[in-house]
Amino acid sequence: MPGSQRALLYILSFIIPVVGIILGIVWMNDQDIEKKTVGKTCLIVSIVSIVLSCICWFAASALSIIPAFMTY
Repeated sequence: MPGSQRALLYILSFIIPVVGIILGIVWMNDQDIEKKTVGKTCLIVSIVSIVLSCICWFAASALSIIPAFMTY
C-alpha cells in the first residue's frame, strides 16, 4: 500500500473516528502484515481523536460556566 493511501486513511480516521474503528477492526483480522499494521494504527488514531474530542468538549463546557461564578 502506497504511503499516500496510508496517510489518507489516517487522516480519515482522525476526522471520522467511526471509519477508523471499522477499518481497524476489519484489517486487524487480515493475514497481510501491512494491513494489520495500518488497521492497528487507524484504530489508535480513531481512539485518540475520540479522547481529544471529549477533552475539548469538557473544557469548553467548563469554560462556559465560569462567567456564572464571577461576581462584580
